[in-house]
Amino acid sequence: MRKLIISCYILYVLIITYFSLTPIEHKISESIWDKTAHFIAYLILVIFIRMVHVRFNYLTCIIICCSYSFIIECIQYFIPERSFSILDMLANLLGAVSGVIIYYLVVEKCYKKWSTVAIKVNNK
Repeated sequence: MRKLIISCYILYVLIITYFSLTPIEHKISESIWDKTAHFIAYLILVIFIRMVHVRFNYLTCIIICCSYSFIIECIQYFIPERSFSILDMLANLLGAVSGVIIYYLVVEKCYKKWSTVAIKVNNK
């Protein structure tokens, strides 16, 4: 199962990188849907990072996402029809923070709580 998660993580990073750095023929508008796509992409990315790099704390996962986002935005500055966007980076940051919160609430709180309940029930 771990190898599958790592493979999906690597594939996901490659997909984000490809779509972020591919020159486009038309200008992408600064719409709410563009920022929503950034938000969701980085929400999923930070969850993958946390699942693959279990020893990283939550802040480290967010810093990795923000660094990746910054590097992508800097490279986009040099690609035709692409540009550096602070709003994209903000959407990426908010997505990463939200992803960490969701991961914490679902995995750390609910999953571990239900796991201990299941163990107690099975031991009786």
